[in-house]
Amino acid sequence: MKRRGELIKVGSLFDKYKNILQPPQATVLNEVVEVINDVCGVAIQKKYIKYSVATKTISVTAPSVLKQEIVKRQSEILIHLRGRLGAKAPTKIF
Repeated sequence: MKRRGELIKVGSLFDKYKNILQPPQATVLNEVVEVINDVCGVAIQKKYIKYSVATKTISVTAPSVLKQEIVKRQSEILIHLRGRLGAKAPTKIF
């Protein structure tokens, strides 16, 4: 796209909306499953994960061994989620 003689990257036009819009709940759940698999090496099903959009909290109802591993690596998981989802990513895991 050309504007006033200079080239503008199309990807930069969407930066404004990345900070304003919240990701849908299904997208967050999919990303949580992928990040947990990447970080912990554990495949977890979506039925064990719930996400509250209002409080930005992920609750895990998996068996205790899986839950302990996820809570143990909570900060690393949240960093990866923030990288994938942006500023509107979850902030807590219970």
